[in-house]
Order: sequence, then structure tokens, then C-alpha cells
Amino acid sequence: MFRQIKIKTKYLTTETQSHRDRKRQWLEFFNSFLSISVPLWFIFLSSLAPKAIAQNLFAQPQPVKISAVSMAKQTSPGSKFVVAVTLDIQKPWHVNGAADMIPSDLSYLIPTQVKLADSTDWLTAGQLQRPEAHVLPVTYTGSPIDLPVYEGKSVFYLPVRVNENVASGQYNVDISVRYQTCDDKSCLAPKTEIISLPVTVGDSQVFADAQTLAIFNTFDTNLLDNFSASNADSAMASGDGKVVFDAFGLSFSLDGSGLGGMLGLLFVAMIGGALLNLTPCVLPVIPLKIMLLHKSAQTRGKGLLLGIFMSLGVLGFWLALGIAIAGLSGFSEVNQLFQYPMFTVGMGVVICALAIGMCGLFDIKLPTKVYNVTPKHDTFTGSVLFGIMTAVLSTPCTGPFMGAAAAWSATQPPLVTVAVFAAIGTGMAIPYLILSAFPALARKMPSAGPVSLLVKQILGLCLLAAGAYFLGVGLNGLLTTPPDEPGLWHWWLVCGILTAAGFWLAIRSIKLGGAKRPAAITWAIIGLLMAGGSIAMGRSLTDKGPIDWEMYTPAKLAQAQTDGKAVLVDFTAQWCLNCQVLEHQVLHSDQVVQLLSTGKVIPMKVDLTSANPDGSALLEKAGRVTIPLLVIYDANGKELFKSDSYTISQVSKVLQSLQ
Repeated sequence: MFRQIKIKTKYLTTETQSHRDRKRQWLEFFNSFLSISVPLWFIFLSSLAPKAIAQNLFAQPQPVKISAVSMAKQTSPGSKFVVAVTLDIQKPWHVNGAADMIPSDLSYLIPTQVKLADSTDWLTAGQLQRPEAHVLPVTYTGSPIDLPVYEGKSVFYLPVRVNENVASGQYNVDISVRYQTCDDKSCLAPKTEIISLPVTVGDSQVFADAQTLAIFNTFDTNLLDNFSASNADSAMASGDGKVVFDAFGLSFSLDGSGLGGMLGLLFVAMIGGALLNLTPCVLPVIPLKIMLLHKSAQTRGKGLLLGIFMSLGVLGFWLALGIAIAGLSGFSEVNQLFQYPMFTVGMGVVICALAIGMCGLFDIKLPTKVYNVTPKHDTFTGSVLFGIMTAVLSTPCTGPFMGAAAAWSATQPPLVTVAVFAAIGTGMAIPYLILSAFPALARKMPSAGPVSLLVKQILGLCLLAAGAYFLGVGLNGLLTTPPDEPGLWHWWLVCGILTAAGFWLAIRSIKLGGAKRPAAITWAIIGLLMAGGSIAMGRSLTDKGPIDWEMYTPAKLAQAQTDGKAVLVDFTAQWCLNCQVLEHQVLHSDQVVQLLSTGKVIPMKVDLTSANPDGSALLEKAGRVTIPLLVIYDANGKELFKSDSYTISQVSKVLQSLQ
């Protein structure tokens, strides 16, 4: 009898434990779901109220409201109708005139364009009727220049014709409006908005009500007879639909207008996302990656499951970013978050907290919660949060092929934008799935004892150096006002921590392994080399370099073109490690420095460490939403070279042609 009771008790205990395990797993799953869904819902709701969220989060003025109405509620194949697009511009703001109105001294300004979006392929656009422009003296270059602008309520009329082969049904007229808001002294970053109007295609044309038609009283009906291919402000910037990719000399283009081209673009974006894992920006999370693989190496099934959740974190962030760029007013660049110094400081604090939790070697009495912030990757929630953090830290960098794909998608309809960013996120997440499925190498790491503790301490110090980097960059951004270049003092803090890590590795290796063991001596030498290399790196990174840079302002660029000088423009930021690597390895090379020292080409730097509206506007004009980026203009302002992944030979070849 007692034996039966004992067996039943043991069975109930086992069943209760199993029930607890299942409950714990479901709680972890629920927490992971919240980790992904809450940020996504936040961004989604933000996109529903773009103006309010943009102002609250990023404190950018939104002085332009855009609306549109159609002359026809229903149309038919071959028929023509007109769309009126109204820009309601608050005082004292204005938007720039068309491209042919802007003076050459102000060629860097973004002209106002109203056109059919690429998604509206069932219509053909006619000649755009613009409102009357007003001449406004502006002082962007230091002296007054007359600039034609649009102010107040400005109405653009776009005639359109329905293609003959269009079937009956409900369609959307998508109008793309690109503009830059300015006052007489400064400008905001340029924006592109898509306005969508529903129109029915049937057997006959049905016009809107009289109140709606009143807005068309000033439309010139003669423009309905002018649908030649040579007109259309609406076609001026549409290009041929091709996206040009250029990385380290490998150049090709894809046409995104068709299904095949779109699939090709998504594939290239996926490759760009995968290559993002190799950029310097992801270096801070390498210690966490190693610890994750080590944690999951014991159970392959659980390791794969954790890898899936980590990949969901990566993908979830890139989806949220795509939704933000597609629908959130004022958010137009992949790495725009890092232009807000407090965000960069916040990332530094988070990374430092993770590093302290990983090291476990500090005697300073900090709050207990600080020491509990350890990267617990063996939970679903920890894996998701690790994936999100990895994706966030990758945004300051641009992988090969990613920059062009992201820039093209930002000008497309929201669904296309989100699809491209989802492809980038998928590409970045795939390597984590592969590593989680095959973590054999991680099993070779010591799992316990003083050697394991030393590994964690060294990785933790490397992570602490990364946190110090972001803290320093954020503080530099707070202390510097564009176009001034931020200081470089934070590199000594970073390199000092890495030097300490090297010495600690050398000392502990000798103590743990003995001075006569080859393995201990080898690791001690590696530690000393790490310390010496960190000191040398600090000296190199704090050196101003051999190039006498001009810090970009619109006036300086205009003056250079007036003087007949070619200009090399380097878009960079202190938080962009890719930018620093390219500058030191390519632009500081003897060959490039010699060609820049002749005076024929002016080196100009656009620093985006903190919010820089003028710099962001020039980046937008170059057709990109990411950095690094190098653009070379000739003396007439013509773009000769543009790349986010370039070599010494590429840059030297272009500079040589300008001598």
C-alpha cells in the first residue's frame, strides 16, 4: 500500500513538474509575442496619425498639409479627367518651385514635383498645370537670392487619360508629391508623400458634385489635348524604373516595374540584409552571439527554436522600420534614429548594462537590477530582444546592395516599401537560423570553471567598449551643432577599455595556465597584442587625418560650383562604423590624398551624427536614405560617381579625370 502511494506521489510530482514546464514555456512564448507585437502595433498606430507622432517623437514641424480630389467619380477606357492636388502651406513656410525655376546657385534645393506614382500604371499623365510661383529673397548662401516658391494654398492640376485596355472595376489614383519645406533662412528635410484616390472604371464617365468641381474653375482645359511624351512634369523624375547597384566595382541594374524585376530586387535586398551581418556596426553584439551559441549548443532542438525567435526579433524590427518609412511622416532614413543623440546615449546605456551583467567582475555596489541584466538567451523573450537589439545596432551601417534597394523602396507605394524592408530583415535573420541549427563549434567553448569566467569577462569588456562608443557618440552629438564636426575623444575611452581587456587576458592566462604552458603563453601574447593594437588604434582614430575637409553647408557647395571646382562629398557620422572604415582605408590612402591635394577637387564632409536638415536634404537629393555614401560632382554640379561601397581604384579613377 505504501509502495502504491509512493508511486502515485512520484507520478503526481512528475506530472506537476511537467505542467509547470509547459506553463513556463507558454509564458515565455507570450512574452516573446508581446516583445514583437507591441513595437509593431506602436509603429502601425503611428502611421495612422503621422503628424502627431512625428511631432511628439522627433519634434519636426509639419507645416504642409496635402489633399487631392478627382474631377470624376467614374471614368471609362480612353476617357480623360483631372486630379487637383492642394498643398496647404503654413506661414512663414514655403515649398520650392519646379526644377527649371531654381537658380543654379541654389541647385541643391529639392524642387516640388507632382506626378503619378509608379503603381498607377492604368493611367497616362498629361502636362502638369502649376500654380503661380512667388519670388522670395532667401539668404541660404549668405547673400539674398530670388527664389520662385509656392506659398499658402497652392493647387496643382494633373490631367490623366485612362488606358484603352483597362477593365471595369475599382482602381486607385496614386499621386506622388515630393517637396522640401523652407523658410527664408533654412530648410527641413525633403519628403515624398503618396495620396490615393479611389476611382471606378465603367462604361461612362460620371463627374463629381458641383462643390468638388468648383476647385477646377482655374484649370486650363486646353491641357486635356496635350498628352505628348515630351511634356509632363509628372514624368520628369520617374526615370526608367531601374535601380542601379554598385558595390566595390560590381555594378548592375534591375527594373522594378515588372514582377520579375520586383522579385529580383527583393532577392538583392535579402542578400544585402545578409551581408549586413559582416559590417562593423554589428561588431558590438558579437560577444552576445558567441554566448548565445554556447547556451544553445547543448540541445539542438531548443537551439533551433531560440534561433527562430531571435530571427523573428530581427525581422520584426525591419518590418517596423519599413512601416515607419512607408507611413510615418518625418521618418525618411534608415539610420535616422541615430541622428537623435539621446537615442544613441540610450543604446550605449543598454549595452553597458549588458556588459556589466556579463562580466560579473566589478566590486562597485550598483543596484541589484543592474547585475541581473544578463543576456539570458536561453529564453524565448531573451532571444527576441537580442534579435531586435542586433537589428537596431545594424542600422547605422549599410551593407552592399542594401542602400540602393532601401532608397528605391522609400519612393514606392507603402506595400512595396514594407516588402523590401521585410526582405532585408529576412536576409539578416537567415544566418542566425543557420548558426542555431548547427552550433557544433560553440560546444568547444569551456562551459564552467575559471576559464569560462575569463571568456565571459573578455567578451563583456569588449561589449562595454561598444557601449562606451555609443555613449561617447551620443554625448558628442549633444555637444556639437551641425555643420561643426564632432570631437573624437570617445575613441580613447573605447580603446582604453579594449587595452584593459588585453592586459586582463594576458594576466589571467598566465595565472590560470602557468607561465610554462604553451597555451597560456599563446593567449598571454594575444592579450598583449590586443592591448598594443588598441593603443595604436586610439592614436589612429583620434588623428584628424591627411585631408583638410570642408564641413558642408549649402553656401559652401554653391560657392565651390561658382568657383568652377569639382566637389567630393562624403556623407558620414560618428555612429557609422562603416563610414569610419571607408574613410581611413580608402579616402586616407596616399593615392586619393595626393589627388585631393591638387586643389582641383574640394573635399566636403556631410556629418549626420546629430540632426542635420541641410545634410539630410543633400542625402535625399542624392537619392539615398542610408550612409555611408560618397558622391563626386564635377564643376557644373553633374554627378560623376556615387557609391556606398567603394575602392581606392574607383575613387582615384574619377579624381584623376578631374585633374
